[in-house]
Amino acid sequence: MTKLNKFFKDNRGANLVEYIILVGVIALVAIAGFKIFGQKVDAKVQEQANKVEQIGN
Repeated sequence: MTKLNKFFKDNRGANLVEYIILVGVIALVAIAGFKIFGQKVDAKVQEQANKVEQIGN
């Protein structure tokens, strides 16, 4: 019975699992941000590139 109690009270691996979950959530938020804002940022970059290109002509 004492071995079983020690097993349930042991939380050495809990921190690693928490960090893995945290990294996963951050990755999902980053991917969602790229999906939402990626096209808008790309359009702005292309717009500025076109302006710079026109300066040289």
